[in-house]
Amino acid sequence: MPGENATTTLSESVAADLRRRIAQGEWANGDRLPSEHALSEHYGVSRATIRTALQDLESRGMTVTRRGVGTFVTGQAEGVRADLRQLESLSATIGAHGRRAGVEYRSIAVRVPDERERRALQLEDGEEVLATERALTADGETVAFSNDTIPRRLLGADFSPTEVSGSLFELLEKNGVRAVSAVTEVHAVHDPVIGWGDRPKDPTYLLLSQLHFDRGGTPVALADTYFIEGRFQWGLVRHR
Repeated sequence: MPGENATTTLSESVAADLRRRIAQGEWANGDRLPSEHALSEHYGVSRATIRTALQDLESRGMTVTRRGVGTFVTGQAEGVRADLRQLESLSATIGAHGRRAGVEYRSIAVRVPDERERRALQLEDGEEVLATERALTADGETVAFSNDTIPRRLLGADFSPTEVSGSLFELLEKNGVRAVSAVTEVHAVHDPVIGWGDRPKDPTYLLLSQLHFDRGGTPVALADTYFIEGRFQWGLVRHR
């Protein structure tokens, strides 16, 4: 299965491959995707898995499902679109849209946590954190700014800030730590002081303040990520 690994579910793997195929133009806007039965046979998975994968596409604004008719590729809005319910690295989300993901770090430091960080990450006295400021890009265009904090102890005794590059999820996973859930607050922010470099003159942001947890319920990262309106969009499908 393309993109599958030990920690990726079947539906996530199928969804990632379908997103790739759409991004590469296998189906044009308005085209109907193969039926659930055909996709089930193609990928060798259950129809329930296919339905979950198709829900992922719909939540990202890439498709619309008409009951009794089928699933159709939609005209996509500009910028990157992600499902608010899914927890994945932003680099992976950008790549799923067929765009080249990049990270530009403004600052990387090991330091003493502030009070908010200490409480959220449940740190003991004397513990330090890795704190970063970074811009996330898609094909060289900045789509978000992020301030991230990770407990230093999770990164190994020999960790050096010079190791930091690319995805912070990947940095954690390299040290045996996997974030599997996040408590998220969503805010609209209008502040010209936020960010640097490539951004609109009068930017509006969607702020996701997220506290990430591992499978055992231990907080492993605190992130404030400011998504530039029009360049990165979040969505989900609601039902009655």
